[in-house]
Amino acid sequence: MNTLPGKIYKVESTKGISLVDICIDDDQFSSLIINSEATDSYILAGNPVNMLFKETEISLKCYRDKLVKRQNKVIVEVIDITNGQILSEVKLNYKGFPVTAIVLTRLLNELGLEVGKKAVMILRTQEILLSRMKV
Repeated sequence: MNTLPGKIYKVESTKGISLVDICIDDDQFSSLIINSEATDSYILAGNPVNMLFKETEISLKCYRDKLVKRQNKVIVEVIDITNGQILSEVKLNYKGFPVTAIVLTRLLNELGLEVGKKAVMILRTQEILLSRMKV
């Protein structure tokens, strides 16, 4: 499980579901969560949170000089690749934080990602879990 520290800057809620917007520096992420008594106490604008997401929930694309800023889409650096027959593990660096992605080897080969090169990491809104950050 990958973990990135962020800060909530906006929360929209209706009928037991919240769309939570989180920032890490100037990058923006969003997470769709089901409200509960456990989440109600810390899912508030201004609070720090941990963003949690599985290695298999990351999409990767090649970085091409410019990136259209969108939520859940950020630039990372490839720091290691372990090729497997069907699945490959890609170690990434996002602003000094380690992130691991598991992707199809076929896709990895098509992308031509290499150690030391930049890539684009994309996270699906419904795949980002939030947990209380200990401060």
